[in-house]
Formats: sequence, C-alpha cells, structure tokens
Amino acid sequence: MSGASLHFLPESLAAAMKLAASLDIPVHEIAVHHFPDGESRVHIHPVKGTAILFSSLNDPNEKLLHLAFAAATLRSDGAGRVILVAPYLCYMRQDKAFETGDAVSQRIIGDYLSRYFDRVITVDPHLHRINSLQSIFTDCQADVLSASSVIAETLAVEMDGDLLLVGPDAESLQWVGAIAKQLDVPFIVATKVRHGDRDVEVHFADAQRIREAKVVILDDLISSGMTVCRATEALLKAGAKAVEVIAVHALCSDADLNTIRAAGVSSIRSTDSVPHSTNAISLALLLRSALMEEV
Repeated sequence: MSGASLHFLPESLAAAMKLAASLDIPVHEIAVHHFPDGESRVHIHPVKGTAILFSSLNDPNEKLLHLAFAAATLRSDGAGRVILVAPYLCYMRQDKAFETGDAVSQRIIGDYLSRYFDRVITVDPHLHRINSLQSIFTDCQADVLSASSVIAETLAVEMDGDLLLVGPDAESLQWVGAIAKQLDVPFIVATKVRHGDRDVEVHFADAQRIREAKVVILDDLISSGMTVCRATEALLKAGAKAVEVIAVHALCSDADLNTIRAAGVSSIRSTDSVPHSTNAISLALLLRSALMEEV
C-alpha cells in the first residue's frame, strides 16, 4: 500500500470513491460542520504521506475556504505533499480587467491555491486569453487534462449513420476538431455573438452539411445553457435529424436544463467533473493516469 490517501468534500462523494478505487488508496471524507453564525469547522484525517484533496469547484466560495483549512491542517500535522484535484476549476473566465477596479479572479485564484497546494490538477479549464494554466499558478505545479479522449471513446461505441460534431463557438474549434479527428467524422463550428449572460446569437455558415445529420454539440461548459439552446434551434432549422449535447462541465440548473430540452435537444450528457443529473461519463481513469506517479 502506498503512502497516498484521498480526501474529499462531501458533495464529491461519488466521483471521489471511483477515483480512490482506481488508485487503490484509502479514502476519507473531509468533515464540515456549519455553525449558526455561518462559520465552519473543518476536520481532515491526518496523514504523513501524500494527501490528495478532491473537490469540484462549482459553487466555489465556501469550498475554497474549506480546502484551504484542510490543506493547512494537513501541513501542520506533517503531510509530506498536498495535491488538489479539482475536475472543474472556478473563476477562470475573468482573465483581464476590462475597466479599472475589476478583480482579475483567474490570477487571484491561482495565487490563492498556490499557497496551499504543491500541485493542482484540473480538466479542460475555461480559458480565454491565456494558453497555459501554469502561467497563473506561479508557485505550484498545475496540470491540465483533457476529457476529449474519454468523450471520443464514448461516442465511438455509439456511432451509427451520419454523425456531425458541432462546436458552439470559435473557442471550441481545437477541442472539437481533436475529437472529430479521433473518430474520423466531420465537424463544424458556429459563430457566436454574446450580448449578455442570457442573450446569445448563434449562426452556422455551412447549412448543407447539417441537413439529415445526427448532430452532437460538444461544449466544455454549460452554465445558463443559452448557447446550446440557440445552437440547437439553428441546427434543427437547418434540417438536422437529431441534436444531442455532451459537456465536460455541467453547471446548469434544473430550470435551465428544462429550457435546453424544450429547445429540441434529445439527450444531454456530461462528465462527472461536477455532480449533476446529466452525469454519464466518468473521469476516474483519466485522473488516475495523472496521479499514478503520486501513489
């Protein structure tokens, strides 16, 4: 048995147990007690070896504090190495100050987590204007994994007929293209214009390729779901036979999920990076591959 162990915040129970089983290491829940005044008591099982903390960072504010408490406690109790596995990494959208006074949350979170962890592992972070996550984690190792291979494997088992992969915006080009190449299927990418959080226009230049195709929209992150809704409506109008959606990170509410289905989506699936009703694709083996050197 190795000296490594996995410790998880309660919400991430299912995914954490799968990962711990794949690594064959002990697993412990990080106990969190909430006091009436809003403060928290955090208790973590003490270890001397490598501690792997696991939590998706959706609904992040409280989790960030609890993880800092846990990591600092492990250090003071003699842990040799402290690693964070956050399949979904929060606050990555704001990567520049658009006006004086804007907090650049991406860099602040990188600095914050670097204080407590030796290594941070995440999956397909929502990056815009930077090419390397390591550039914002200046004091610890930062590793980005891609769910593209796992999604491609899932689609390969199901492929039949005229499959067309669709990226909902220009930022998805490289990611969707990589999956299409693995499957040897065509893909197209939409042009998106965002006017507000829930006000989006989506257009496709090549309607001919859409007609009679079985379409799978691939998105790294679904939040409000408006991009997926507008893309689905445009695809069905152009003659798509059916539209399915696969997302790496599903952050949408139940109400947003109903809106997406009402737009005409026949199936919505996500990885288990964030606990969600659409979870259908496990990231355990992908994460295991990055952690084997630690155990």
